[in-house]
Amino acid sequence: MNPNYFIKTISLSLILCTFSYGELIWSEGNLKKVDQISLEIVVSGDQDPTWEEKLTQISLLFFEGYKLKINPKTFSPNMVINVSILKSNDLSISSYDIDLSVFDLFISKDKYLDNISSKKIIKKFKSGIIYQQNLFGQSEHEKIIQDVENSLVSILNTFINDWYQDNPMKQF
Repeated sequence: MNPNYFIKTISLSLILCTFSYGELIWSEGNLKKVDQISLEIVVSGDQDPTWEEKLTQISLLFFEGYKLKINPKTFSPNMVINVSILKSNDLSISSYDIDLSVFDLFISKDKYLDNISSKKIIKKFKSGIIYQQNLFGQSEHEKIIQDVENSLVSILNTFINDWYQDNPMKQF
């Protein structure tokens, strides 16, 4: 067996494991104690104005069966789902991207400690992403809407599984 092949194989395996480990860990625990969120869906690249409302209804129906409540009056955390569609005029294939992000307010540790010691009210919060999933896909022009809707349910399912990992008692 070629020693260079063996070294390349081990190096590639370690790099792939490192990337996958880092990708999985960053949002772990960020959804703890999140029991209510607001929902916003933004669609770009499709001409049908009713489709955005349909995607909103699909999302609301999906969350209906879980203990994570969608409340439009909730200021933070806020779930934003961006759906982008790129249709090719030359090819019969369209591409799409679904990006699910959950934003929440936070404050740096230093600023918190400074304000706690001086007993000041904290006024300046920052908004940051506490959870994010992204899904890219391609589909035929005729099937694009159905494939995007199925992919949306898939990405929502991944989100709810991660939410249950951070909130295991919500399953009961």
